[in-house]
Amino acid sequence: MARPKRIDLPYSIFHAFSRTLSGETLFHDARDRAKFLYYLAKFTNIYDFRVHAWCLMPTHFHLLLESPKTKGLSHLMHRLLTAYTVYYNKRHQRQGHLFQGRFKSLIVEKTDYFLAVSRYIHLNPASVSRNTNPENYEGSSLRFYVKGGEPDYLYTSETLRWFQGERKKYAKFVREGLEGEIKLEIIQQRYIGSESFARRIRKRKDLYEKKSGRAKNTKGGTENDGRSDLNVKAEQIITLIAEHFNISRNLLMNRIHSRSEAGRARKALAYLLHEHLPWTIGEITTFMGLKQQVGVHAQIKKVREDKSLKNICFRISKKINIY
Repeated sequence: MARPKRIDLPYSIFHAFSRTLSGETLFHDARDRAKFLYYLAKFTNIYDFRVHAWCLMPTHFHLLLESPKTKGLSHLMHRLLTAYTVYYNKRHQRQGHLFQGRFKSLIVEKTDYFLAVSRYIHLNPASVSRNTNPENYEGSSLRFYVKGGEPDYLYTSETLRWFQGERKKYAKFVREGLEGEIKLEIIQQRYIGSESFARRIRKRKDLYEKKSGRAKNTKGGTENDGRSDLNVKAEQIITLIAEHFNISRNLLMNRIHSRSEAGRARKALAYLLHEHLPWTIGEITTFMGLKQQVGVHAQIKKVREDKSLKNICFRISKKINIY
């Protein structure tokens, strides 16, 4: 049976999840969980997604995410899982894939099912062992909902608004879920919601794809998929790099000077564009006037291997106002 095509739309709620190959342990300890959450915060910030809930289980994870005015779920999850796999393999001295195929995602009907998914995610530890108190589970965002002190990237206000902002009421709502079977109603392996919601999403998806197609085929059109804002951020990065290396913008953007100090600056540019913008390698290649994507990959790799250049990028990163 063919797997359904992923739905990736702006202004949408997603339940995203993935598990490891052959049941391999995904999070051995607090350090592993902290690194995964570090990458989650980093990439949801880059792609401007909201994180409503998470639960990190021994062999899998669950996320409740909300997309901004542009789509980007697939790119976000690809970068998140790739970054964590690289870290995990290095720390635990292994090679190869960590996750079982591509991640899975379901689009959620916000009005009637958002809270049910939030509760489902937070009760995952109890679904494995009824002796586990979900409120004390360290790999879950529930403890922040109950006790406060949530990190900046966890958007609790949307959920708590349904309970007049009272954490105790949300905690009671979650605990009530322990009395019954913890299960979600899923339609066609794509939707968490009603049949009418599924029909609306299919219509939205068709309209969005047609609109995106027209925008790509129309020069000077008004539809830019949020790219104008990203170009402003890219120009800010260019300005900061040019100032640090004391070179002009034109020299920085000229690919001919690859062996000079401007060449080091261009390596920093490739690295920082990749670190701070939701652009693909192909988009960075085009922006920098390169002919092949391998050039961008090579520049990013050289920054990671050059301690002094990586420190320069770190200092510049602290000045980038893209949050």
